[in-house]
Amino acid sequence: MNRRELCEALAAAGVPDALYEIPGFHELSLKPPDFAYLRQEGVDWVVGSFERGLYRPLNRFDSEDAACRFLLAQLTYRGGGPDPGAEDEMRSVLEDRDEIERAAREAFERARRTEP
Repeated sequence: MNRRELCEALAAAGVPDALYEIPGFHELSLKPPDFAYLRQEGVDWVVGSFERGLYRPLNRFDSEDAACRFLLAQLTYRGGGPDPGAEDEMRSVLEDRDEIERAAREAFERARRTEP
């Protein structure tokens, strides 16, 4: 994968333009406060983050392909999703919400009465 192909893959995945910069291929005219970047430094390919005005390298690669694949994975990772049983747990919390709220109010009132 090269930088052009990376830009195409990021666009196809719906990654917002403001989340990354790839000099010569995808440059930001107005820099947001933070974004990911990929650039070549000497013989290395660097993937990093721009935060609070500073470029911070995260990983260095000896090939454009490896750097592009790493950045693509970083910007398209959606997480693992909810744990098994999360739906049942949420249903239980919603069913017991009145009791949970009552217990929380009682605990708050007890704490308030014991304050110096």
